[in-house]
Amino acid sequence: MALKTAFQDYFKIGAALSGWDMKDEKHLDLVRREYNTFTCENDMKPMFFLDTEKNQADPETYKLNPAVCFDSAIPYLEFAKENGIAMRGHTLTWHNQTPKWFYYENYNEEGELADKQTMLTRLDNYIHSVLDFVQTRYPGIIYAWDVVNEAIDEGDFRKSTWYQICGKDFLFRAFESARKYAAPGVKLFYNDYETALDWKRDLIINEILIPLKERGLVDGMGMQSHLLMDHPDLGEYKKALEMYGALGLEVQITELDMHNADPSEESMHQLALRYKEFFRIYVDAKKNKTANITAVTFWNLVDEFTWLTFFRKETSYPLLFHKDCEPKEAYFKVLETVE
Repeated sequence: MALKTAFQDYFKIGAALSGWDMKDEKHLDLVRREYNTFTCENDMKPMFFLDTEKNQADPETYKLNPAVCFDSAIPYLEFAKENGIAMRGHTLTWHNQTPKWFYYENYNEEGELADKQTMLTRLDNYIHSVLDFVQTRYPGIIYAWDVVNEAIDEGDFRKSTWYQICGKDFLFRAFESARKYAAPGVKLFYNDYETALDWKRDLIINEILIPLKERGLVDGMGMQSHLLMDHPDLGEYKKALEMYGALGLEVQITELDMHNADPSEESMHQLALRYKEFFRIYVDAKKNKTANITAVTFWNLVDEFTWLTFFRKETSYPLLFHKDCEPKEAYFKVLETVE
């Protein structure tokens, strides 16, 4: 039984796709067979949409309304359209993978940083351009957006360039703009990692989710869930999930993987058992209505393409499939949670 079929009464099941995946027919067949949602791993981030050449060649024309190009996203959108698979949009606002020049006067990073009003206007127009393109050319394809990604760090708001120029206002403007321009029914998410840490959980809830919810600007919380074999603690993770759920917002597991550098049979067995424990938490939360989980998305398709090997600087085996899209024990253990 395919993952999407097994969990159809609970939540969508998806994966992140890279440019390499889009060139591999075996990978695309795996998506068609197993998943009913997917996310672009990178190709819809600001660095791929903002048109460097146009903006820097004519900064006066594009001073407040940056030029954009969507060529990087079209193959994914076409694939989704052709195969009837829903997409998550990732991500409209992020401190990372946004070109440095975007924050500067005249788009010249040798000059001065732009002022707050300029940046908030650029942000509003950028979000408008992205949503207008997607919703005009591919209506109904993207059902949810990560509006702001990873705004919290080291006990406070991350001291990013966005924060340096705009303070917290950049986050609220991003959600205001997304709500203004998003089509009816498109859900807006805040997305972050290590969301089971108590200090981070509480900060996200009190400083981001509650204020946004009070203004009608957020629909859900994205728990990335880049897991380790010994972290996070299952109890703390379940507690955080339920605390987000108690806000009355949707919860989506947005970037699920589990770093494991040991490919031995026993180690992969332990990975499978740990995945089963997390999926029990997800299914039970849905059954018991302690958290309205609406999607679970793995971060890529097969072990050989995981970002973790680069990030961790050691070969990682963190997913449900490997080699020629062969299912691992973890795949079958995940399915057992709904048998």
